[in-house]
Amino acid sequence: MDNTMLNRFYEDNVKMTRDETKQNVEFVKPLVQDILQYVHDRDKRFQIQPLNVGSYYSRLKVSRADEFDYSVVLDVGSSLGWTTGTPAYYGYNSNGNKEVVRTSFPLPAAPVGKCFIQITGLVKTWDNERLNEGPACLSIDDHIIPIKVKRRFKALVSEAVNRPRIRQYVDAQRLSESPAATLTIRHHKIAGETISVDLAPLIEGHVPFKTEFGWPRPGARWPSSTKIQEIKTEGIHEVAKDPFYWSLSFVTCEKKLLEGIDSNGTCRKKSQRIIKKLREMWCPKGTKQVITSYHLKNILFWECEIRPFDAEWTNEQLSVRIESMCYLLIQHIQRGNLPLYFHTGVNLLENKDRDALDQVVQNIFKFLNNPEHYLI
Repeated sequence: MDNTMLNRFYEDNVKMTRDETKQNVEFVKPLVQDILQYVHDRDKRFQIQPLNVGSYYSRLKVSRADEFDYSVVLDVGSSLGWTTGTPAYYGYNSNGNKEVVRTSFPLPAAPVGKCFIQITGLVKTWDNERLNEGPACLSIDDHIIPIKVKRRFKALVSEAVNRPRIRQYVDAQRLSESPAATLTIRHHKIAGETISVDLAPLIEGHVPFKTEFGWPRPGARWPSSTKIQEIKTEGIHEVAKDPFYWSLSFVTCEKKLLEGIDSNGTCRKKSQRIIKKLREMWCPKGTKQVITSYHLKNILFWECEIRPFDAEWTNEQLSVRIESMCYLLIQHIQRGNLPLYFHTGVNLLENKDRDALDQVVQNIFKFLNNPEHYLI
C-alpha cells in the first residue's frame, strides 16, 4: 500500500463533489427549518435551532452529501438530576404491548451507558396538560420518559411532513428503536436518488464525566488539556433510544474533539474517510451495520490517543495510519470488545453477529494483503 494509490482512491471515491454538496445542503437546510418551526409552534419545548451533528457537519462524510443529522434540543424548563433509581413502573396494556403503566414491578437499575432523568424543579405546564390534548405530558412521577418524548416528537414531525406542499417528496419513517425521526427525501432539485435526514430529540443535560467512564485517561498525551477542558465543560447529553432509559449521548463531545483535529495540516480526517469508504467493501452483503461509521469514528479516536503526535499523522504517513487503524479494528473485533472512547464501560460490539464480524476480519486481511485490488 502506498500513498499515491491512497490519494488517488481518495480523489476518485471519497471526496464529495462541491456542486452536488452545495445543491443538497441548500435544499435540506430550509426544509429542516420549516419542519422544526412547525414542531416548535405546536410544542414550544422542542427548540427551533437544531445542533448540526453527524458526519457531514464533522467533515467525515464520504462520496455524497446524502445524509444529514440534527439534534433537536428539548427544553425541559427545569434543573435535572441524574439517578440510577426507578423512573416509573411498567407492565402490559390492554393490547398486550409493554407500556408505562402503574404496576407493582419496578424497572431495574439503568444499564451501563444509560440513565434516568429526574426533574428536580418546576416543569413548565407539563402536568397541567391532559395527555391527549395540547403538548403531551412527557413525565411520570417527575421522571422524563424517553418513549413519551420520542412519540410526541415523531407525531409532530409526521404532521409537519404531511402538509400538502411537503408530503409529495418527503416520507417520515415509523417509530423505531433509533432515537431519530428519519425523513427520506426524493426531489428533482437534489443530487442523487434520495437524501436521508435524521432529527433526534436531545436533552442538554451537561452531565459531568464520572471516574468509571475512564476518560480522560491518566498520562494520555492526546487530546490536549485545553481540549479536554472544553469537552468537560460541554458535558454529556441524553437521547431517547430505549423506551425507559435515556442513552448517554457524546455527540457534542465528539464534535468538539474533531474540531481543529487537522489544524496543523495532518491527515486524521482523511484517514477516517478512506477507512469509511473501504468499510463498504469489507462488510458482508446485507450486514452493513455490523461495523458502522460510529465504530470507525471510535477507532480514529483510539488511534489518535495511541499515536498522539502530529508527526505521526502527516500526509506522508497516510498509508502507515490506514494500515495501523485496520489492525486496531481487527484487534478489537477479535477480542469482541470495542470500548466507546468516552465511556470504556460501553462495548460497541456487544450483541453484534459473530460470524459477520469474523467475515469482516477476513475481508480486512484480504485488503491488507492486496490493497491494489481494492484501491485501483
